[in-house]
Amino acid sequence: MSALILLAALQTVGPSSRPADFLGFEPGADSVLADWRQVSGYMNGLAQRSRYVRVDTLGRTTEGRPFLLLTITSPANQQRLTEIKQAQALLADPRRLTDTALADLRTRQPAVILISNNIHSTEVASSQMGMTLAYRLVTDPELRRLLDSVVVLMIPSMNPDGLDTVVSWYRRYKGTRYEGGPLPWLYHKYIGHDNNRDWFMLTQVETRLVTRMLYKEWFPEIVYDVHQMGANGVRLFVPPFQDPVNPNLDPAIVAGINLVGAQMASALYDAGLTGVAHQQTYDLWWHGGFRSTPTRHNMIGILTEAASTRLGSPITLSGDSVRQPVRGVNYPAPWPGGTWHLGDIVRYELTTSEALVHLAARDRVTVIDRFVGLGRRAVEAGLAGHPFAYVLPVEQRDPESWTALANVLAAGGVEVWRAAEPFSVGGQTYSAGSLVVPMGQPYRAHAKDLLEPQHYTPVNDRPPYDVAGWTLPFTMGVRADVVDTPFTANLVKVDSVIPAPGRIEGSGDVFFLKNRTNAESRAVAALLAAGQTVTIVGDSLMARGPRARAILTEHAARHGFSVTAARAAPAGRPGASRQRLPRIALYQPWTGNIDEGWTRWLFEQYGISYTTVHDNDLKKGGLRQRFDVIVLPDADGNAIVRGVDSTRIPLQYAGGMGETGANAVSEFVRGGGTLVCLDGSSNFAITRLNLPVVNVLAGEASGPQVLRFYAPGSIFGTVLGGVAGEGPRSPVTLGVPESLQVYFENSAAFTVSAPARALATYPEQPLRSGYARFQERLAGKAALVEAPVGSGRVILFGFRPQFRGQTHGTFKLLFNAVLLAAP
Repeated sequence: MSALILLAALQTVGPSSRPADFLGFEPGADSVLADWRQVSGYMNGLAQRSRYVRVDTLGRTTEGRPFLLLTITSPANQQRLTEIKQAQALLADPRRLTDTALADLRTRQPAVILISNNIHSTEVASSQMGMTLAYRLVTDPELRRLLDSVVVLMIPSMNPDGLDTVVSWYRRYKGTRYEGGPLPWLYHKYIGHDNNRDWFMLTQVETRLVTRMLYKEWFPEIVYDVHQMGANGVRLFVPPFQDPVNPNLDPAIVAGINLVGAQMASALYDAGLTGVAHQQTYDLWWHGGFRSTPTRHNMIGILTEAASTRLGSPITLSGDSVRQPVRGVNYPAPWPGGTWHLGDIVRYELTTSEALVHLAARDRVTVIDRFVGLGRRAVEAGLAGHPFAYVLPVEQRDPESWTALANVLAAGGVEVWRAAEPFSVGGQTYSAGSLVVPMGQPYRAHAKDLLEPQHYTPVNDRPPYDVAGWTLPFTMGVRADVVDTPFTANLVKVDSVIPAPGRIEGSGDVFFLKNRTNAESRAVAALLAAGQTVTIVGDSLMARGPRARAILTEHAARHGFSVTAARAAPAGRPGASRQRLPRIALYQPWTGNIDEGWTRWLFEQYGISYTTVHDNDLKKGGLRQRFDVIVLPDADGNAIVRGVDSTRIPLQYAGGMGETGANAVSEFVRGGGTLVCLDGSSNFAITRLNLPVVNVLAGEASGPQVLRFYAPGSIFGTVLGGVAGEGPRSPVTLGVPESLQVYFENSAAFTVSAPARALATYPEQPLRSGYARFQERLAGKAALVEAPVGSGRVILFGFRPQFRGQTHGTFKLLFNAVLLAAP
């Protein structure tokens, strides 16, 4: 046998390459799940045996596992992947694409699609389905023939860490009363379910890896995000989505989504599958999910949501117990009920995935033409103005937040330019170093949607699927000016931005910080961790100690803030002083609390040390001897005490902190500790400590919906301070501007009586971006409250200051609460 024939034989995929032969069970079989080692092992083995499959490691996950991307296409295409990628980059930016080049690419360029599996780790079916899909693509003659015309990119799991977390939990309790039950912790180390809310902010490793691949390397025309939903409803949601449509989406995006959804639905019905619904729950308004952010990049973003099982275990539902719409054009084949298996989900998802491959191959030229047309229209719309560009002046309150906003845009493929010299437009002069985001670029929709305010209008009084507003200049506290008319300036394109180095000005060993930037809070944490002295002096912070100069020199240079040095402390009585980092406890309930994860992530980003405490840690009591500050994340006040019932979760994780833990927290505050409550947990403190505070929005879930206040994820303005004469400024608001925007998601609002005081209140019309029903009800209500209790204090946030890692403009409030307001 010649070497060539031998190589071909070794690279032939046959029956022995089936997933079942590798795993020992068929993907989707009842009560067995493959973990990441098995999934990645099968995919790597398939690539070794097949010339149709390539596996690349994009990087490492948060916990260090390999993050894989499969490229499945014909051997001829595999040989020219670099050329195909370069062509995709041209198609994505039609400014560089000549008519001659486009005509040539239309004859030979394959369509490129991406199928993304298992971003939400409890939605486990797609991680199993992907193995069967990969096998079928390279062994089924009809599907394999299509691979000349399409490149199929597949992410086997968007969260390998979470897949292992979920599979391990499932295996541990299989055969017990807890089989397929809820996890007591997050399935992503920091953000759990919110890993599909991070696609413009890019705070997490996995999000950044995929974003770079999408908008810098591969530029697929279609992105398919495979999900699951609750168990007791329709069997599968397939687009079209429901209204409203975000105004920044080109109609061709909507039409393309509808076309793919129709192709998928046809394949499902042809296969005799039922329970497929359209125009339900999921809309085209929200930005930030994996199926929605690509639509702002001229890509067709597809979502399907399958009814879940109990992880790997089947469920049985009678037809009359299933919550499903009546038969109609958006639900032509109701599900009759019965036993629903993991294998059923796999079959539905396999059918939709193969339908997508068929469509992309069959309509290859149309897919390419639509992609190019979308990019061209985006450029034309931007050059026409309204707006023509956004300018981010170099003079900002917090330079690091300014650079963070610019870097988020650039990482998402948006072109950002720096002014090499001053320029003027619309009567405004901008300094050299100011940043310009032109709208005449292919990803105009992404940039515009992040920089402008949102004005959500309900359709049939329906709330948005996720949030209603997300304007980054508001949430990050960054000035971004709209420029509607063309202008000329000497601009240099930048790939990333760093703040200009700060420095220590003056001489002496007493240092003063204005505390206006988040980076200064990072420096304060470093100073206190090193045993230096930090004192509140008026509206500033004073730092002293043998290592203070070295620490501040490093932090100022790296993070762009200035420090003033003096030879002596000012005359007069200083404020509170510290010489060590407060002992911070962060409560982690056994409920997989996402807000706790975001808080933990934020503290780690800024070098703020903390100790995670659970229910039993609180029940032991003696908290004041161990901690100075306790932070309670956003959670229902009653759920904090009760937790999850022991019929649903093992006993060691059940029951919440209970009366014993709640009493211990109360004793901690009265004994001199600081309790920081984020959003919903404020109700716990109000009740337990009998605070002179009322959450006027508590109980809004009852009564007719149209008569209730409602604000589903929106940005509200606030004004610092309460009633005149309430005493000196609180350390919580030290360095914070007199007005700032907060993120409000069905949050809290307070009325306050002495001795508690309002630190921030809502104006007459607080809505800045998003949607609010009866927003006037917030006028004059407190958003942030400080209340003395015994020898300690409680700080109530009526919002989440660290919401999804986006709200740089309110991080400072949380930092001050734990670093400066501690005893």
